[in-house]
Amino acid sequence: MALPVPNLDDRTFQDLVDEAKQLIPRYCPEWTDHNVSDPGITLIELFAWMVETLLYRINQVPDLHYVKLMELIGLKLHEPTAAQVPVTFWLSAPQDSDVTIPKGTEAATERREGTEAIAFATSEDLTVRVPTVEHCFSGTTEEDGDLTDQMPDLEARGRGFLPFLGTPPQARDALYLGFSQDLSQHVLSLEVTCEVAGGAGVDPEDPPWAWEGWDGETWQPAPLEFDETGGFNETGTLRLFLPDLEERALGGKEGYWVRCRLEDPADRPAYSQAPELNSIVPYSMGGTVAASHSVTVVNEIVGRSDGSPGQIFQLRHFPILERRAGETIMVSDDGDGWVEWEEVADLADSGPDDLHFTLQSVTGELRFGPSLRQPDGDMRAFGAVPPRGKHMRFSRHRYGGGLIGNVQKGKLRILKTSIPYVARVQNRFPAAGGTDAESIELAKTRAPSVIRARNRAVTADDYEFLAREAAREVARVRCIQPAGREGDPSPGTVYLLMVPQVQTQAQEIDPDDLKLSEELKEQVRAYLDERRLLTVRLEIREPEYVVVSVEAHVKAAPHLTAERVHRRVSDRLYEFLNPFTGGEAGSGWPFGRDLFISDVYSCVQQVEGVAYVEEVKVFEVVKSGKGKARRRPTDRVELPANSLLCSYSHEVIVA
Repeated sequence: MALPVPNLDDRTFQDLVDEAKQLIPRYCPEWTDHNVSDPGITLIELFAWMVETLLYRINQVPDLHYVKLMELIGLKLHEPTAAQVPVTFWLSAPQDSDVTIPKGTEAATERREGTEAIAFATSEDLTVRVPTVEHCFSGTTEEDGDLTDQMPDLEARGRGFLPFLGTPPQARDALYLGFSQDLSQHVLSLEVTCEVAGGAGVDPEDPPWAWEGWDGETWQPAPLEFDETGGFNETGTLRLFLPDLEERALGGKEGYWVRCRLEDPADRPAYSQAPELNSIVPYSMGGTVAASHSVTVVNEIVGRSDGSPGQIFQLRHFPILERRAGETIMVSDDGDGWVEWEEVADLADSGPDDLHFTLQSVTGELRFGPSLRQPDGDMRAFGAVPPRGKHMRFSRHRYGGGLIGNVQKGKLRILKTSIPYVARVQNRFPAAGGTDAESIELAKTRAPSVIRARNRAVTADDYEFLAREAAREVARVRCIQPAGREGDPSPGTVYLLMVPQVQTQAQEIDPDDLKLSEELKEQVRAYLDERRLLTVRLEIREPEYVVVSVEAHVKAAPHLTAERVHRRVSDRLYEFLNPFTGGEAGSGWPFGRDLFISDVYSCVQQVEGVAYVEEVKVFEVVKSGKGKARRRPTDRVELPANSLLCSYSHEVIVA
């Protein structure tokens, strides 16, 4: 509970006017007209308004002291973070030579009226290579299984071969293709010639196979965009999105390997006879590279040093994103070169010869070390100072970021940088990780936790606070410690449940969009490993998301249209049954809090424009392996302690 803050002067505008009027007879007895129409009263009211404004400013002094205390304990505002997303560049046609898409290539959303386009820049070069199949094997997925070399038949063009050796093919049979080029993150098309209906028995729309690529440790999925062959049943093309690949030896042959593995059919029909292939011609149709929501500034001129300690300079563009290697201040030397300086968190431990500086990411303020008088009277320099007359520039920095960068999949469609042979661009996944710069009000709420935790994770609150400190991409976090309840972690183990930031929160959310990246998990784990007890075993995982759907029948108030009420009720349901904005408090549906049908009745009834609620039905949605949704009606959705609610599509019927 916050301590009560005294009001330094609680007089209001009317109090000041009344007090001035009471003093008129003492200082000016001849003034007898005290009505509001008198010009003198108007002047009194004017001065009272000015004094009231001054009193308001005086009452902000406690807030000023609070902020200064935050500075003393070393609390700084968090800079924004840039959303990250893999971006796929598509070639206009297969090329005879490699195509390079340089680092910094920009892709953006469409610009609409009233909104600016959101631009992403690639983080590294992407070279789309011309693929060549060097090796081809048929065999099984067993490590010591026999492999049959099919390359002579494949090179013969027309002499058919069996990609799967089983008769008929069985689960774990596989076709292996070895490429001489590194096709990591490529869009690979395979033009396949095969015997018509050679692989009879399977469903051409859903054959029981999986395409994979070797990444150096395991076989990673290679998603299939389309398959015109119907499971190797007719001549056509199939297209794959390859993962990162690493070279390895297979069957005594070195190469970058992609395989087609047969799965246990389960509820799908299996091959009744083996398909037969005549040729496989590969070609690249594009590639995928990481991109971030940012704008890069190169060699920005910062200013010229006057040689005095504690100099402050201002960068033109801010807030500034986290610096990467090589992004620093450069100071000219006596020749034509430049000397790199090192950015530090603070200058408390810097000596007079240390080339250190600090940079406030939120404000763009760059500061060099001051020189302070010590108790013995000597002056101590906290960091070196650029010599007088030396020019300074910032080698490279990125600004931007923010929650707005968490765009949905398929939104990046505009190629802002023209590249030969590149036709279009696409993000196949939603962007994630973008957060806004921290406001001073949010920092004030964080200060008590900083003092209480003291950078050590002991209690559940400590783990939750430090997890949010470790990464701004964490929207919500819940720590579950052993308490003797069913489902709790075993003694000595702590479960940390994390929900990542997304931009479009109050709407239907696919739980797949809330998956934690391995990079985010490792970032939080590394931060907490330095602060947790040695005897604690930490596990970071995602909550279990329970998906619900609501069918609501409501009566609209007479003065509102059915369309407006429908929109209001629908928006409120998406907002209420939500891991970010849900619950009565609006701060996200509480972990482990069951949903009752009465909660939904109450939520809908409170919507402005709803005369009354006729009926509400709640469904728990379960998705099958093929992505189909099955709705189960219920009056109560039970949530374990590690679970959160997500909204499926809601149906609102307005009478």
